[in-house]
Amino acid sequence: MATRAKDSKVVDFDKFLKLDNDKQMRIINAAMKEFRYGYKKASTDIIVKEAGISKGLLFHYFGTKEQLYAFIVSYVLEFAQRDYFKKLDKEETDILEILWQAALNKKSIANQYPYLHDFLMGSYIHRRDVPSVEINSIFEFGEKLTFEDMLSRCDLTLFRDDIDHKKAIAIICMSIDGLVSEKESEVNSNSSENDSYDHFLETLRSYLEIFRLTFYKNN
Repeated sequence: MATRAKDSKVVDFDKFLKLDNDKQMRIINAAMKEFRYGYKKASTDIIVKEAGISKGLLFHYFGTKEQLYAFIVSYVLEFAQRDYFKKLDKEETDILEILWQAALNKKSIANQYPYLHDFLMGSYIHRRDVPSVEINSIFEFGEKLTFEDMLSRCDLTLFRDDIDHKKAIAIICMSIDGLVSEKESEVNSNSSENDSYDHFLETLRSYLEIFRLTFYKNN
């Protein structure tokens, strides 16, 4: 894996990726934890302290703070596509169940990457603070891929015949966006807690049940 931050040389991360897994995970999770409130606020001093390494070693592997951030973004999205999206049931055609599976999968990887969800949300909120255009384009590609994949598998015959299916899906998506925005506000105000995602799941489940009763045919 290699990446380029704006006005920086290409950095080859082979040396970092050859480290033992425990050390890699300490550095990656420490970076996610510190970057979850945005690029500008993050301190590499805090990252190295959390990871238990020297600052010189961090820059030996990543070159600059910006290169480190670009690496973490790329790493997270590669992980998401490899170990997250591929684990979703491709045979599922109920968009409500697809949304629920996606939320549960995010929860299931929290033990391995406890700050992954907050990191992604925080990075997206503060995306304009990042000087590298490439980082923003990665987020845009990831969002487009996820949304289009969900809609392409959606079985419209599950919906009632007397409603506009496209409008129903739009209402569902706008409502979920609203829930996500509430979660984002927690990250933005530095109030994210360990149980906040459990609360998000509870709220999401209640919304999905309402959508099922409102938009789906009676079974």
